[in-house]
Amino acid sequence: MAHGVIELNNVSKRYRLRRGWHVKSIRDEFERLARRLVRRGPPSQDDFWALKNVTFSLEKGEVLGLVGRNGAGKSTLLKILSQVTVPTVGSFVARGRLGALIEIGAGFHPELSGRENVFLNGSIMGMSRREVQEKFERIVAFAEIERFIDTPIKHYSSGQQMRLGFSVAAHVDPDILLIDEILAVGDASFQAKCLNKLAELKEDDKTIILVSHNLTNITEHAKRVVWLDNGSVRMIGEPNEVVDAYLEHVTSDGVGDVKSTEVNLDPDRDLAIGEVVVRNQKEVVQDRFDRGETALIDVSYVTRRAMPGVVFVVSIQDLHGYPLGGVATDPDSVKVNAAVEHGVLRLKLDPLLFTKGAYTLSVHAMDPVSKRYYDIRRRAARILIDGHRATSRESSGHIHYPHQWEHIR
Repeated sequence: MAHGVIELNNVSKRYRLRRGWHVKSIRDEFERLARRLVRRGPPSQDDFWALKNVTFSLEKGEVLGLVGRNGAGKSTLLKILSQVTVPTVGSFVARGRLGALIEIGAGFHPELSGRENVFLNGSIMGMSRREVQEKFERIVAFAEIERFIDTPIKHYSSGQQMRLGFSVAAHVDPDILLIDEILAVGDASFQAKCLNKLAELKEDDKTIILVSHNLTNITEHAKRVVWLDNGSVRMIGEPNEVVDAYLEHVTSDGVGDVKSTEVNLDPDRDLAIGEVVVRNQKEVVQDRFDRGETALIDVSYVTRRAMPGVVFVVSIQDLHGYPLGGVATDPDSVKVNAAVEHGVLRLKLDPLLFTKGAYTLSVHAMDPVSKRYYDIRRRAARILIDGHRATSRESSGHIHYPHQWEHIR
């Protein structure tokens, strides 16, 4: 019977959050001890399940992506697999030499030099001293820290520590490699080296579990993706399918909390932004579009007085809230020359040039001269784009640029 390189069977991890230990003075400590003696019981505590009944397996040479929000359980799962911690319930098996990079400085001693930590970290990962000596120059060169190799690790930046840690883990010649967000460390050149090393390990038939908030890295490298949500496996399957479902779920939470066009204007404000609605070209409410279609964005607002210089801005963010740009009204053509009980501004985006994915819209109103903000609505609405994704061959990033290639000589 064939066995997977990694097998998890109903793995759960519980942490106990103790209450009542915060002490402000010696008197508080005596009172706490007296209460405990009277009750003759332990301090109150809550159970927090970081993982709940996680089950899946990986075959040799498979690359698995892990996605989920912060606190979903991704790092806890990697710590269990690397035996930094143990499951509360369930069992797991990892067959083969393990290389893991799950947090900055893991396995490093701050008082030891980079050189000494390479040998220390290598031995922790199962390398012999001779093996570390043979690979030492390659490890240091890859991490790009030759000048600082005899400097204590405590003087390294977090990026230098992460680069050295990744380099050691990648040169262990592991059968299994666990990677948590390393591909976001360093400059573009070092990230390219990490991606090339990852491709090399894939070609060598290594089994890899990759955690990254950069979903492009997940869809490019993973054969399957596991979506963790509040410690449980919400979905597992083909990368594009799982990532699309994850994107749609994440952008739906907290978007468009204002559901009425009736906007309440607080006494201390002169302007308030209300509901933000996305419609299609036929003015039907819709949030899913194909690239190239037309989207209408209606922004409702009220003002207490004339505000001739006000500027409204609609900005667009990716899944993680990183700004992708925006558009603003021209105060010379869009004027608020009197109090407005119910105003609606319409922004027409024609055509939509986004690559496949989920995007959120934020709206704010401001005085461009004084830079004073009258009101801000973050994550006021969302747009889901179908069609080609950012990892397609013809484009990269979030924006599709209409283009044509040709040989001119």
